[in-house]
Amino acid sequence: MFKKSMLIALAGTLLLQLTACGTLFHAERKGQQASTQVDPTVLILDCCGFLFGIIPGVVALVIDYSNNTIYYTKAEVRANQRSSMESIDRSRMIAVKMDDMSNEAIEKALSRELGQSVSLADLQVVAAQ
Repeated sequence: MFKKSMLIALAGTLLLQLTACGTLFHAERKGQQASTQVDPTVLILDCCGFLFGIIPGVVALVIDYSNNTIYYTKAEVRANQRSSMESIDRSRMIAVKMDDMSNEAIEKALSRELGQSVSLADLQVVAAQ
C-alpha cells in the first residue's frame, strides 16, 4: 500500500513537471513570435525541476523551449521598452555637451542654456548616452 501511494505521488510530481512552467503560466506565448530575451522567472522555475532529477528538469526546459514560452514575445519586449522610455518627461530636457562633469560646471552650462540661475539640488538629473 505504501509503495503504491509513493509511486502515485512520484508520478503526479513528474506529471506536474512535464507540463513545464512557461507553458503552464504563459500559454498565450505559444505560437507567438519569440524574441531573444529569456524570461528569467520561467527559466528559474524550469530549473527547479532539477530538484526532482535530471529528466524532469530537462523535460521542462525542452518543452518551454520548443513552445517558445521560455522567451518573452517580441510584443512584450517592445511594450517594456516603450513604457520605460515613455515614462521620462522629455518636454523640459536639455542636451548639453560638456568636458567637465563637476556640479559647478553642470550648473554653469544649464544656467547658460536656460538664461537663469540653476541649482542641481533643485533638479532631477537623468543621464543618457
